[in-house]
Amino acid sequence: MRFSKWIILFLAFACLSFALHKYYVSMTEIKYAPEKKEIQITMRLFIDDFEKVLSDQFKKPFALATEKELKDADTYINFYLQQNFRLTVNEKNLKLHFLGKEYENDIVYLYAEVPDITGIQSIEVQNRMLFEGFPDQQNYIKFNVNAQKKTVILTRENDRELLKYE
Repeated sequence: MRFSKWIILFLAFACLSFALHKYYVSMTEIKYAPEKKEIQITMRLFIDDFEKVLSDQFKKPFALATEKELKDADTYINFYLQQNFRLTVNEKNLKLHFLGKEYENDIVYLYAEVPDITGIQSIEVQNRMLFEGFPDQQNYIKFNVNAQKKTVILTRENDRELLKYE
């Protein structure tokens, strides 16, 4: 009986420890749509993490997903995106076209595209999103290019990945 109390206590402590630990992750999908000759990008970030980093960098109260959201939040988000997310295709640096954002529960979806892509032999992504605010941040990148799928994890120490296609 005494042994089972210790097991229950240990399990309760373990569960509580995991519940209190916050994970810092984002998910980005990069899809090449050859019929549209464009790369489509969807990012999913936790609103509170993204808001903290934006507020720290720009010294403004963003209040994302609320009625008090900063009126020109998209301008700042686009600037932040251009500085922290880079795409190189066929050894050519590309400029993202930020399309906008949506909120769902505690997630913000960021949408971007790169037009006029006629083929991909190589693609390199650098994703430094949220690293300045969260050293343990992990950015998952899910590629869907030339009918091939691959997922990579980028960290502060390894913030870029190069994929080559035949």
